[in-house]
Amino acid sequence: MNTLLKRTGFLIFALSAAACAAGNITDAPQARNATNTGSSSSSNAALSGAQVAVSFEPLEAGIWYTPGSINGQDDWSSLGASGAGCAPYDHKVVVNALATYSYPTFAVQSLRLSNAFTSGCFGDQTFSKRLANAAGESDADGGGFVLPGSVTKNHFEAQWDFASTVPGAEQPGLSVVASPDRGDGSRMSWVQMADAPGGLEINFFDVQGTDNPANFVGPTNVASGLDRTVPHTILITMDFVDGPSNDVVRVYVDGSLRHTGTSWENYYRYDSEAAAHLGKTPLVNRILFRTGGTAAPATLGNGFVVDAFSMRSGSAPTNKDQCKNGGWQTFDSPAFKNQGDCIQFVNTGK
Repeated sequence: MNTLLKRTGFLIFALSAAACAAGNITDAPQARNATNTGSSSSSNAALSGAQVAVSFEPLEAGIWYTPGSINGQDDWSSLGASGAGCAPYDHKVVVNALATYSYPTFAVQSLRLSNAFTSGCFGDQTFSKRLANAAGESDADGGGFVLPGSVTKNHFEAQWDFASTVPGAEQPGLSVVASPDRGDGSRMSWVQMADAPGGLEINFFDVQGTDNPANFVGPTNVASGLDRTVPHTILITMDFVDGPSNDVVRVYVDGSLRHTGTSWENYYRYDSEAAAHLGKTPLVNRILFRTGGTAAPATLGNGFVVDAFSMRSGSAPTNKDQCKNGGWQTFDSPAFKNQGDCIQFVNTGK
């Protein structure tokens, strides 16, 4: 089972072809530690201080988002959905008014994702546009996927709203996984959006310990029983600290912290399968939306809609001494722009 759970597609893919792996993390329908968060409406607001903010509208900041494959639109990549990958993924920009659901905060268009088609591939699935400055440890590797002039930061955040396209019923087997990535499937975390009999749910995998093969822990249930009739907001934050076993990953749902875990850094450090990375962790500058594991053909044309997508990277404190004598003023991540937040981060995050 561990072999199936840990493939990351670390082989660098040429832009004209997709990188495939022999296995993939399974999108397991059962998860541990279920927690019911009840109903909530989404914020439909960009992350505070966002450096990337996308609502998939027809004309957005001078960029046209057109219905159909998002591949090649505004630095997004989705080769498979354009017919050039391992599977004809059902990942598309859609016009909301033409659908049976109605979410006013999602405005005219959204990104729709289903797992009607799946594969063990990574590089041909849907990658968001990139941040100007990638995030990771000081020696993390961009693999040629970061933008020119990128300055490595140690803090990363991504947020998006998601909702069911079938608000009145379960879509059995529906699963879409979102992962902070650099553009080739070198994932540093794993957050699953899924549908279950009791409502929508969110699950999480991380890597704990220094084992070879890596010890992938999960799926850990982050939230369950979420109301299908309203959108929900996911926020994932990552703090990268040089050295092993110390990254901190937090997952928020509808504004509440639901889980604190760690990254996949130790997979790249200790698992022989990741030898091509030479012990270095990959940088993060975008989100990979991936449909792997067991396909759910009945979700074709439905699935989830994603909107209000935003990301930011920045500098965060790595020890309490950096917060002294006004040091908090030097951090460029908005979360640490006041002394109280800086000290709270150090006291609770490390």
